[in-house]
Amino acid sequence: MQVVTENNRSIGQVVAELKNDARDFVSTRLQMLTQEMKEKVGVWKVAVPMLALAGVIGVIALLALTFAFIAFFAGVFSPSPYAWCYGALIITAGYFIIAGGLFYLGRRELTQAGLAPRRTMRVLKDDQIWIQNEARSQA
Repeated sequence: MQVVTENNRSIGQVVAELKNDARDFVSTRLQMLTQEMKEKVGVWKVAVPMLALAGVIGVIALLALTFAFIAFFAGVFSPSPYAWCYGALIITAGYFIIAGGLFYLGRRELTQAGLAPRRTMRVLKDDQIWIQNEARSQA
């Protein structure tokens, strides 16, 4: 006995059609994904070296600026034979103060936020309580 649908097609034909449609759907989505990922990889191949070069040039600029500040303070202490040393010490102290301030702010942010995912833990705890209540009510 063969079951026939409204369009005079058997259930087997409908299932086969659905299977083909699902396979086409997945295939199309995979093709879209691979194409998009190829495009993104192409962009990354160009952008990452640019960013690396920008970082290197930024470090060089910071070194040049540091030298300029040291030279300025060396000029301020110019009669002293240790003028360059004083200039370097002042700039180093400034960098340490900035680094300490940034470390303090970053550490404070981390301790306030904490490491545990609080919202997720709360939801999981609520789920646990709900499951326990459901189990008690079923018993």
